[in-house]
Amino acid sequence: MEKKLRDITVEKIGFKIKSLKDSKRLSQIIAKENDIDISYNTIRRFFGIVKNVQASNFTLDTLSKFNGFDNYSDFMVNFKLKNKWSEEFEISKIIHKSMDDQLLKYIEDNLSHTRSFNLKLIQIIRELLLIGNFNLIRRIFELKKMNANNFNYDDKVLMGMSIGNLVSVVNVKNKMFNKLILNENFQDLIITIFVDYGSLRTYYSDIIKIIHKKGSRKDVRVFCEGILNLNMYLNKEKSESFYILKEENDFHPILKSRIFSQYLLMEDSKIIMKLKDYYQKNLVNGLIPIECLFEINFTTILTRNFEVMEWIIKKIKPDTDYTFFYKYEHYNNFLFMKLIYYTKINDHEKIAAIDKNLIIKRFQSYEEMALLYHNICKYKWDKNKKHLEEYLTIAKQVNPEFFTKKYFLNYFN
Repeated sequence: MEKKLRDITVEKIGFKIKSLKDSKRLSQIIAKENDIDISYNTIRRFFGIVKNVQASNFTLDTLSKFNGFDNYSDFMVNFKLKNKWSEEFEISKIIHKSMDDQLLKYIEDNLSHTRSFNLKLIQIIRELLLIGNFNLIRRIFELKKMNANNFNYDDKVLMGMSIGNLVSVVNVKNKMFNKLILNENFQDLIITIFVDYGSLRTYYSDIIKIIHKKGSRKDVRVFCEGILNLNMYLNKEKSESFYILKEENDFHPILKSRIFSQYLLMEDSKIIMKLKDYYQKNLVNGLIPIECLFEINFTTILTRNFEVMEWIIKKIKPDTDYTFFYKYEHYNNFLFMKLIYYTKINDHEKIAAIDKNLIIKRFQSYEEMALLYHNICKYKWDKNKKHLEEYLTIAKQVNPEFFTKKYFLNYFN
């Protein structure tokens, strides 16, 4: 903080302290402004013109007062806060005065993929979404530094979830928004991260259809086809009309799991045999990465395929040591599938152990879906009709034609 105190002092006076003359000049300025006598030799030592010694409390307090703080302690506590708010107001002013080039330069200069700046960037993009400045958002995502490969997966999830949940308020027919969603960085960081299963009947499917029709990248098109197939399944369309998804070696593990999930949606009679092949193909050091099962776990729940649930549960070794937060998210997904299975077979001891540690809100994209099935489980446990009421309320939003009262009552039959 002493360096920061030197920096803001120089910024305030408008000249650098490089000589005896500069030190005397600053001493005179402080005496005039704060009525405090501080020796030019003290100033020379503090700024390193002569051999530096540890600054006294008097020196630190004096220079802190010169910069508008009560003392050095006040400076250490409030400098960051004061400058934080100053920066926040400045950014807000730039956004609302439509100073696009200035804001873009600020982002480009500061984008270093640190968590602190990513949070600020998310705040900026969310505000731009709310005021409808889709052109500037597109320009931000066109920056080379915004390539998804420059972010770790945790930060991708943070950005995708924080920004994606605001996309629902946007007019999907807006031409500038349509250009934005065709930006590949935006697709990688937002669209493919925040998969809004609770809104497949509304805006989210519209976005996916636009990207599928106009996008060119193979993995994103396959992702879209998986979402559209799921929507057709929920709308009870015949599987003959489903897209056939083809896997590529360089696809992300979650996308590979989405592709395999199509066998579940189409009720493939050889699903266990194909699952065995998929499992062997994706083993890493004798274990399958849990992200390779992410969409499969969810789809077994949706399709009530208890045979596949049982097979996966026997194969997966429980693990709680995760370097990245997203790994915990995936494990939470696996736990939920286990909860469904153990509810089916009435293993009350395991049900209690899992439900105690399960946090439904951690599902993010799946939250509405998870709540639907959690209510189905709870009804089987205690037969309380309030669970049916909560289920029907959520089903009305998600897909009332698929998530019916009959589906609720007969799920485990």
